[in-house]
Amino acid sequence: MNLVTKLVISILFLLITSLSYASNAVTVNCTDKASNLKKILSCYQEKTFIISTFKKYPLSLTVAEIIKSAYSKLGMQVEIRYLPGKRSLHYSNSGHADAELFRIKGIGNKFHNLIPIPVVLMEIETIAYAKRNDIAINGWASLKPYKIGFLRGFKKAEINTRGMQVYFAEQMSSLFALLVKGRVDLVIESRLGGKYSLDPEVHIEIKPLDPPIEKFEVFHYLHRTNKSLVAELTKVLLQMEASGEIRNIIETMIEGDFKPLL
Repeated sequence: MNLVTKLVISILFLLITSLSYASNAVTVNCTDKASNLKKILSCYQEKTFIISTFKKYPLSLTVAEIIKSAYSKLGMQVEIRYLPGKRSLHYSNSGHADAELFRIKGIGNKFHNLIPIPVVLMEIETIAYAKRNDIAINGWASLKPYKIGFLRGFKKAEINTRGMQVYFAEQMSSLFALLVKGRVDLVIESRLGGKYSLDPEVHIEIKPLDPPIEKFEVFHYLHRTNKSLVAELTKVLLQMEASGEIRNIIETMIEGDFKPLL
């Protein structure tokens, strides 16, 4: 191999490495470039803030409207990237995204790079959906005798069904298909998500079972490199909560004409 060939190969290697680094370095980190709030926000306003979350379905779409409104009040542009649930967490925790749209309290105990914004975005009702009418719901423990399906990456369900017969899927349509065929006895989902994933013509036998398995709150999470935004984002979300804007967004989305997500 002559000197010219070696030089060309070296240049190509450097170019490929640089492009690879650029494609991964999407996290906005303004903490090293700014020493006060005005400069910090100015830095963030120059970029698109990347937020990852579950694939598109009514719950993620609803929370996305809340969060987009909050960031717009800070003069920031955001891009929501919809991914499978488990992949989304790894994506945001690794810094490929600047934030995780919403997760349960305590998710940062395992994903250490994610910092919660201490404002409740929504209270979620976790519901069991079934064809059978002989199943009595009394918390997570009451599900143990049954075959259970839920979306991959639904951490609350994963934690509370350990040791049970569980089946994962990437789409609600796949889970409801398993339920229709009798492959699972129950499908676990939020009331909002399940409501708009059911097609009344296809899933006529499937019904939500009350009472809810559990109610829990969800929070927005920032990647730790963006911790300089915590105080201002908390302030904005508290103002939105006090003014009723968060509630109005939720009610507007619930009343909207979501089509079944097949």
